[in-house]
Amino acid sequence: MEPLTTATTSTTTATTSTTTSSSSSPKGRIPKKRYLHDYGRYSSEFNSGFRLWLEKWKRRSISISLILIVLVALTLLFPVLAIVALALDLYHYKRRRGLNYVRILTFFESYLFIELIALISTFLIYIIHLLSLIVVSDPGKARFFRWNYWYQSWWGGKMLFGWSCYLLGIDVQIEVAGDVNSSFIAHYYDKGFKKRLADSLGIGPKIIFSRHASFADTLVPQGIFSLFYHMRYIVKKELLWDPALDVSGSRTPNFFLFRDAGTDGMEVEIEAIKSMVSDFKPTEPDITCIWPEGTRFSKSKREKVLESFKKKNDTKNYELASNLKHTLLPRVGGVLSLLEANPCGDILFCSHFGMEASSDFGQMMNGELCNRVVKIKFEQIKYKDIPKTKQERIDWLLRKWVDIDQWIDQQDKLYKNEKISLKKKKSE
Repeated sequence: MEPLTTATTSTTTATTSTTTSSSSSPKGRIPKKRYLHDYGRYSSEFNSGFRLWLEKWKRRSISISLILIVLVALTLLFPVLAIVALALDLYHYKRRRGLNYVRILTFFESYLFIELIALISTFLIYIIHLLSLIVVSDPGKARFFRWNYWYQSWWGGKMLFGWSCYLLGIDVQIEVAGDVNSSFIAHYYDKGFKKRLADSLGIGPKIIFSRHASFADTLVPQGIFSLFYHMRYIVKKELLWDPALDVSGSRTPNFFLFRDAGTDGMEVEIEAIKSMVSDFKPTEPDITCIWPEGTRFSKSKREKVLESFKKKNDTKNYELASNLKHTLLPRVGGVLSLLEANPCGDILFCSHFGMEASSDFGQMMNGELCNRVVKIKFEQIKYKDIPKTKQERIDWLLRKWVDIDQWIDQQDKLYKNEKISLKKKKSE
């Protein structure tokens, strides 16, 4: 899953100037006016109740049907596919030392079942909540939110992230650093890890700025934080075609960003982005997540970014982007909007290494993420230490992104050295 385009503006220099997104959408289409509404956590070109209802349930009827069809087909074919996967794994076993294809097949089957479980669970929560209203009212839907946050922690945290790591044989190591009560490095499956993490960071609102390198890294915040925090996400609208994410994400504060809104339409998107933090309270455990790069990193995307700056004769940004080996130059619009509206939230910068092994479908099918050590680092910056001016915030973000890139480079060198050492031991 690829999360968002995080920004409505992109850095054009290391000064305060930014360039607004093109006022026209791709392929020469003229952007239409968009509206926020109560039928979902996204903007729409419709503003009548019936059209909004129809838009939502047309999408859901298609997406739910597709999930069920694929689930039934894969389940029926699973015995045959499992034999084929096992045969391929045995053929490659001497080189890879693992049942990667079997793991990947099991992962996809489990993922589809988890989707079905999510749809059934959200339906039951909805029905039980309606029945509960007969007995006791629910002002502000506080009870409904509480039930859905609990369910999302179980579904997204334990099932999607935790179970997927188990099936793929991933060893997740987490480092906590920065302005915290106690710095530490621990494994995801260590007893009491999540409680230790919450105690270290402190229970209070936070904004996560995360590196984006794969489908898998969008699950990291949910898997690590959702037991003690209420998670909010700013993700691309296309993810509404995941029916479980559509239903679940529409019940709690999240926003599915429409990336082709154009200059005029983007004002509505920015308003919604700001609302993801503007109601933060010092004692509430809310976390808003955003991916400032706007898309998954790849070498080809890095080259396209550099070529774009070169054509614009933007030497400053070209130099900044060329110094980043493992990340893309962050887009500042979404970040600045969140910081502007943030009343009290701390900042967490998220670096990770190892998940780029699932940056595309081919890598997933080859099992490159299987049996890997994935390292994740969180650095906390307290609210009082966040730069105050727009230019200071841009410079600060870019410096932090250089730190993230350098940390990834260090991990990459360690990983390559370990592989060389392992090969030497095997050859001896």
